[in-house]
Amino acid sequence: MSNLRIRWTFVALGMALLVGAALELSLGPVSIPVRQLIPDAWGYFQGVHDTNAIVIGAIRMPRLFVAALVGAGLATTGAALQAVFRNPMADPSIIGVSSGASLGAVLTIQLGLSQLNEWYTPVGAFVSGLIVVLVIYRIATVRGKTSIYSLLLSGVAFSALCSSIVTLVLSLAPLETMQQMLFWLMGGLDGSTWREVLMLLVFVVIAIGIYLTQAHALDVLSLGEEQAQGVGVSLQLTKQVVLVTSAFVVGACVSSTGVIGFVGLVVPHLLRIWIGPANRRLIISSAVGGAVLMLFADLISRMILLPTELNVGIITSLLGAPFFLFLLRRQESRMYRG
Repeated sequence: MSNLRIRWTFVALGMALLVGAALELSLGPVSIPVRQLIPDAWGYFQGVHDTNAIVIGAIRMPRLFVAALVGAGLATTGAALQAVFRNPMADPSIIGVSSGASLGAVLTIQLGLSQLNEWYTPVGAFVSGLIVVLVIYRIATVRGKTSIYSLLLSGVAFSALCSSIVTLVLSLAPLETMQQMLFWLMGGLDGSTWREVLMLLVFVVIAIGIYLTQAHALDVLSLGEEQAQGVGVSLQLTKQVVLVTSAFVVGACVSSTGVIGFVGLVVPHLLRIWIGPANRRLIISSAVGGAVLMLFADLISRMILLPTELNVGIITSLLGAPFFLFLLRRQESRMYRG
């Protein structure tokens, strides 16, 4: 893979991120000229409380950072899971992480814990997601060896189970709580706060750091499990670290924005085609690419039906579902040709 091509890919991603951030801050029901973005943001943090400063500093900037961090967290998790499973269709939702985390978050809302302390929802989502991942991992592991196919099939089964329990909770919830849950389950960025930014920053940065420490092991694993064992890579440890970390970061993302699908599928797959499979640069580029995708998806969700605002999860699903079907079709064609 050409170093020049890789360099220009990172430059293009960086420029797209800057453009997306500028548009995210500038466009909306209150339009703010791009040249005023920095002065208005600076004014807000200096105590200025005119309309533009409040819109930028209190509403759009937290939303921008939440969108970028969630996109980065989901995309890097998708890249790591695809490397572990050696399957381009792997995604946090495939192995039950997203559904497990959503179940935990819904239960904290139903039990009223989210009103007592805002940290209960991410903790509940993480714990529930981690429990589901560990159960699935235990089912798929026999005599110290984990079957990828068993892991994927168990993930699909547990995703269906968690979705059924979530539906049951929704049917038993009061109307007001049910509306809150439904809006959250569709994935949205409304009401993003600086506290959420801080929480996500901690979770996502730690997760990306862990994924990067496993990059070499994931590169070796892509060659096959026998080759990986031959060079001394601990396959079980790598799988365990990636699975636990995926629950860690996806739980935080789900608790903040609700369920947002396909970011972890689309971004790493496209970047792997363009810059190659080396996981260190793939994870870093996926972090930027995921942030870019989320910013533009949120921009579309806010602007396409003004003054009505769609949930960003609807936009990512509309983009990602056809892409998933395309991947499935292409993989089937390869199998028949093989």
